[in-house]
Parts: sequence; structure tokens; C-alpha cells
Amino acid sequence: MMKRIWIFIASFLHNLPIKWKLTLWSTFLLFVLFASYNLLQYVVLDHWTVNYEEQQGSRQLQEVQAYLTDKKENLSAQTVAESEEFLSSINDRHQLIRISDDKGHPIVTVSNEVEPDWIPPEHVNSRQYTIKHHHEDRLLVMRQPIQLGTFSGTIEIIRSMDMFDKFIDKVFIVMISAGVGGLLLSFFGGRIIANQLLSNLQTITDTMHRIRTNGLMERVPVRNNRDELAKLGRLFNELMDDVEESFLQQKQFVEDASHELRTPLTIVHGHLSMLNRWGKHNPEVLQKSLQSSLKEIERLNSLVAELLELSRAESEQTHSVAIEAADVDSITERVTKNFEVLYPNFMFECLLEAGDTRTSMPARYFEQVLVILIDNAVKYAKEEEKQVILRSGITNGHIFIRVEDKGLGIPQAELPYVLNRFYRVDKARSRKQGGNGLGLAIAKRLIEKYGGRIMLESQEGEGTVVTLLLPVNQ
Repeated sequence: MMKRIWIFIASFLHNLPIKWKLTLWSTFLLFVLFASYNLLQYVVLDHWTVNYEEQQGSRQLQEVQAYLTDKKENLSAQTVAESEEFLSSINDRHQLIRISDDKGHPIVTVSNEVEPDWIPPEHVNSRQYTIKHHHEDRLLVMRQPIQLGTFSGTIEIIRSMDMFDKFIDKVFIVMISAGVGGLLLSFFGGRIIANQLLSNLQTITDTMHRIRTNGLMERVPVRNNRDELAKLGRLFNELMDDVEESFLQQKQFVEDASHELRTPLTIVHGHLSMLNRWGKHNPEVLQKSLQSSLKEIERLNSLVAELLELSRAESEQTHSVAIEAADVDSITERVTKNFEVLYPNFMFECLLEAGDTRTSMPARYFEQVLVILIDNAVKYAKEEEKQVILRSGITNGHIFIRVEDKGLGIPQAELPYVLNRFYRVDKARSRKQGGNGLGLAIAKRLIEKYGGRIMLESQEGEGTVVTLLLPVNQ
């Protein structure tokens, strides 16, 4: 039965909103703290009263013993009985003083609001302190043996602790009242604290609902402070900025890809429609249309291949193929020699100073990036200055590779956009030379994937400098 009750309570607490969980837990913890403090106070106070009563009784025991010891004559039961006046003078309120013989028979008894029959006399051989009860009254009983001459007996002092008990009872009632008040205050205080703490979370939740309804433009209002919830709000806004930018890039990518794919498909469709209507009977028109269609299909294949390469560059699985770290100078020399064979009318100059230093980027990806950069330098070179310069070296723990050309250059207004997908400075010229606007985008993704940076400097009509910064392989 108890197990079922505990399961029900645990399930109930588990399903409560965080606001109520914080309220109940803060109330419970504050109540436990307050109750523990009051209990400690109660125990300490009770212990102090008992010690105080023992000290008072012990002092009176010593007074009685000293009085009897000072008797000149030999102490007897008669002499003890004659000490009643002295015992009455030192007896306190709510107290009984009694002297009995070694048989436990009372010789003299002095009482003040304590009845002798509440505690029967008893002979002891050593000092004793005990707490006994008579109905609801608590009594402190102190006994001490006395041996003088031929007399042997016991001095008893019985102190009623009723006054202190009433005082402690009042203190206990005050503690209970304060505990209930503290419980209520802790509950309402916990509720206020929970509402204060969760207000920002509720704001984020409301913002999420507005985002689902109105779109990605909504943002969480953030206060100008440095607490964790404000940091959470700022982080949420930054994530939403990234998500919005990602959606805009995705939308732009779809639009650009659709445009790039539509052009060759429209050309192929036009040629096939012409051949279907009348051109198939004209060998010259047929040959020309087939050649144009094949050329556009090659462009489609190239575009699809570059799109796949860009997807791989952006994929998290790029690291799985990281087998061989790139030897920058060695790969640069090899790629340059290949281009010298392909373009004998160009002059390629290598000024390589990285030595045997390797970068953490895989060799095949570094080679791919280098091919993209040199190919662009060749494509957009001027007829009178067909020169490409490649430099490498070490700077601040990074390897730099610089590809310089004396080509047509890029206008300053368009320089920030040339690394975007499908962006081409001169679309007519790029299409004529076979570009799809994806090469630099692929290079940028690969470089950034391995902790590097790509930077462009260009002057229109004077040439372009592309600089790669890659971390040294550790």
C-alpha cells in the first residue's frame, strides 16, 4: 500500500509543470531548514533549563550538607529534625527538601507546592540526578548521601519544572506558528521566484509559437543583464539568425540551381523540337543540333557533378576520408606541372617556402582546391599577361598558399559575393568559358571544413590574389 502511495506521489510530482516543481521544492527545503532550526533551538533550550535546575539544586544540596556539618554536637535524627526552620528559609518555590534516614524514613520535610507523596523517599550511596514524572508534571529529583558521626541518611531535593515546561510549551507554540507562517511565506516566495526565473523561458516559448505562425523573423526580447536566462535568450536569437540565413541560402540555392538547370534544358528542348518538326531531314541542321545538345548535356553533367561535390564538402562525413595530410609544397608543384602541360602558353611561377610542413587537410581535398584556384586564374587571364604565381610559407602557426594572376580582376562591389554558390561576375563570359559559379563555393566549404580561411584581394583590370590559411598538422 505504501509503495503504491509513493509511486502515485512520484508520478504526480513528475508530471507537474516546472513552475510548480520549483515552488514545492523551494517550499519543502525552506520548511525543512526552518523546522530543523526550531528543533535545534527547542532541544538546546530544554537542555539549558535542565542544567540550570541541576545547578540550583546542587547548590542547595551543598548548603544543606554544610549546615548539618557545622553542627557542634553529634548529628542525630533529633538534630536533623530541628533543621526544618533553616530548610524552609532556603527552599524555593515549586520545590521540596527532604532528609531521610538510612531506612528511607523521612525525618524532616519542607515543601512548597510539591507534595511529598509524588516521589517516595529513597536511600542512596552516591549523588543522583533523575527526571521523573507525576502525571503531566516533570520533576527533577536530586539525592545525595550524608554520613556524620553515627547518622547516615539522604538529602533529597525535588524541583518541579512546571514553570519552565510552561515556558517551553509557549516557545513551542511560537515555533509552530512561525513554522506555519514560514511555510506559507516560503510557498508564496517560491512561487514568485519560480515565476521570475521562468518568465524568460515563457517568453522563449511564446516566441517559438509566433515563429511557427509568422515565420522566422520573430526574435526573443532580451534584457540587458548577464544572467543565464539572458544568455539563453541571446543564444536562441543567434541560432534563429543562423536558421534564417540557412533558409535564405537554401532558397537562393534552389532558385540558382533551377535557373542553371533550366537554361541547358531549354536549349536541348528547343533543338529536339526543331528536329522533330523539320530538322531531322536536313543533315546539316541535324548535325548542328546534335552537337549543341551534346554540349549542353555535358554542361548539365558538369553542373550535377559540382553540385554533388559541394554537397560532399558541406557533409559531416568529410572527415571520414581524411587519410593523408597534405604536403603543401609537393602537391603545389605537382598540380602546377599538370597545368603547364595543359596550358603551354602560360607561365607558372612557384615560390614555395613551406618545406615539408603538412596541413591537417587531406591531400586530395587540398589538390582539388588548388586545381579550382589555378583553373580560375587561367580562365580569366588577359591575352597579353598569361602568368600565374604561386607562393607558400608559414605564418603564426598556419600555412599560407597564395595564387596570384594578372587577369581581368573583380569589381570591388562584387568581391564579397564571389564565394557564394552560382555567383558569377560576368555571367555571359563565365558561361562561354564553361563556369557554373560553384568552384569557389566548393573551395570555401572544404577550406573551412578543416579549420582554414580563404581570402580574396582583387582590382578590376589588374588581377586577383587568393590566399588560403590552413592549420599546421600536429
